[in-house]
Amino acid sequence: MAMSGDITDQIQNDLLNCKICLSRFTQPKMLPCAHTYCQGCLEKMVRSNRKVQCPECRQEFDVRGGVSKLKANFHINSLMDIIKSKENEKVVCNWCATAGRREIAAVARCKTCLKCLCLPCKLTHRAANPRHTLEDLPGHGAGPCEAETRMQKMIYCQGHPGTLVDYLCKTCNSVICSSCSSHVHTKHSKVSLAKAGATERSMVMNLMERLKTDTQSLVQQEDDITQAMEGMKATERSLMSMIEYTLAEVINNLMKQGDTIKDTLSNYVREQEELYKAARDDLQLKIKKAKDTREFSQGVLDSGKMREIVCLRSVVEDQIDGLQAPRVPDDKKTRPSLIINESLKSMLSHSNLFSVTFGKDSAAKALAAPAKRKPRKKPAKSPLAVAPLPQPRQRAWNLHGFDTELGGDENDAKLTGVSVSNNGIIVVADEDNSLLKCFIDCGDHTISISLPDDDDPCSVAIFDDTIACSSGNRLYMLDMDGTMLRKLLLRGSESDYHLAAYQDEYVAVSEGSMCSLSLYDINGKMINRVKPCGYEGGRFHYLAINSDERFIVADYGKKCILIFDRDGDVFTTCDQITMNGVSQAISPYSICTDKDDNILVTERNRILLFWPGGDFREELLTTANGLPKPRVITVDNCNNLVVTQANGFITVYQLDLS
Repeated sequence: MAMSGDITDQIQNDLLNCKICLSRFTQPKMLPCAHTYCQGCLEKMVRSNRKVQCPECRQEFDVRGGVSKLKANFHINSLMDIIKSKENEKVVCNWCATAGRREIAAVARCKTCLKCLCLPCKLTHRAANPRHTLEDLPGHGAGPCEAETRMQKMIYCQGHPGTLVDYLCKTCNSVICSSCSSHVHTKHSKVSLAKAGATERSMVMNLMERLKTDTQSLVQQEDDITQAMEGMKATERSLMSMIEYTLAEVINNLMKQGDTIKDTLSNYVREQEELYKAARDDLQLKIKKAKDTREFSQGVLDSGKMREIVCLRSVVEDQIDGLQAPRVPDDKKTRPSLIINESLKSMLSHSNLFSVTFGKDSAAKALAAPAKRKPRKKPAKSPLAVAPLPQPRQRAWNLHGFDTELGGDENDAKLTGVSVSNNGIIVVADEDNSLLKCFIDCGDHTISISLPDDDDPCSVAIFDDTIACSSGNRLYMLDMDGTMLRKLLLRGSESDYHLAAYQDEYVAVSEGSMCSLSLYDINGKMINRVKPCGYEGGRFHYLAINSDERFIVADYGKKCILIFDRDGDVFTTCDQITMNGVSQAISPYSICTDKDDNILVTERNRILLFWPGGDFREELLTTANGLPKPRVITVDNCNNLVVTQANGFITVYQLDLS
């Protein structure tokens, strides 16, 4: 027997619905305070400190092991199973059973008289009792199709509710029951439903073919609308990117102008300061000489020696002649002043950098400067059939991702280096937890390695089954199991040194402000030092080495990418790219190459793709692809891109850069 609908509703609302999403529980997880919520709802509430606050009692709980590790509420699961089984039990129509007819599955229940009804009885009951409240039973919420509902009404006589029709009255063009045929439609032309059905069958089949054709047309229109919606969203993403890049370029150019003016001003002031300082030093010397002469002269006068007094006059006169003030720059003439291009400033403040049109025939709508705005009217509906802009081919697919934070970590993970071994072991440098963490490709943790003296790892590279790791100005070489092989002292006193391995031959160390590279073999011997010829750089940062043994380095100081070979010959530098006809300055961070020597570069919110020679190709991944703040990257032996993120996660992408 089915459960009472009122009791089922009460259990559903009070016990089986999550208090966060207000829907039936999905994977119910119980917090230590005994309150239960969906696993997915709790995962959305986890804060950056890996804690979650109960929405009801407001207590905070540590979930560093993940929400999935919380205890499942088996009582809720059992109750849901019971409710589901009861809902699935066959409920038959009470009226049909009472009338002695065969059991017919009920589709609704009358909440007024508590009777379960099949579809014909539901229609009859609703017509006879308009004030009663009917509800659909679970699994029948959608109800029958419109055609079935209409047919169920038509097979019952309109004059005698509850009586099935038997004849087709040709005179009235309506179906009637036997009673109506004998009384109301006595003189009309009638035919039995068997004969009428044979005649109508071919007409119905023709109409069904027409219905099929019309349906296919509607399906095609639905596909067109779906494509138009997707095209509209793609256009929005493309235009948003153009706006962001244009703003970045304009702001970057203005900042460069400001920096140039500030440098010019500072240099001029320093020059004037030198002139003033020289004049002041000369004055101080003259003042000292004058004071010394005056004291000496007073002593001669006090001695009363006439010979000296007579000669003293000439000495004092010479001293007075030498007291001419040095030439000092005129402050009013040399003091700098700033002239602001007010017309350009006004134009930037009140003119519109962007405008957007909606459809071919619409006028451009510009983004107005800040001003008092009139009440906004609802925009006219744009046409649905808008051709989408051509989108670039997808070159990266998200395979999987995992969190590198471990249960014993004292701090949030800060990943500053990543490398992949020949057998697919991903090794990351977690600087804030002073660990090298090793994971297999699917994200399972295998081993954690601590450096001697708990040094903080910075960068990591693997060659010949040896882990090379930098920490401060030290270079460590370790076995894959963490056994230390050797420790080297690096040149200079940089705060961090970044590494890249060339096949199994050597590891290259980027030497920061010295703008050079040192190469060390597996035995820890420095085999070469490479410095790009004639290049005056800022500060070398991350680097990569392609199959032709060319070094690709991010110059953090000059905000550019530099490519040179082992002889120091520079092939190219790149400090800006062009997208959608707009030039943009770049700020490269991490760099790696794939099996075909394509170059991948991370910036703040995107990964850029370059040809092996250094020419820009396209944006590979952005936040629009679900990429949150990429940091250090590498490519494994299967040509999969491994991306570490600012939140401590790693995402692996399958690449197709052909």
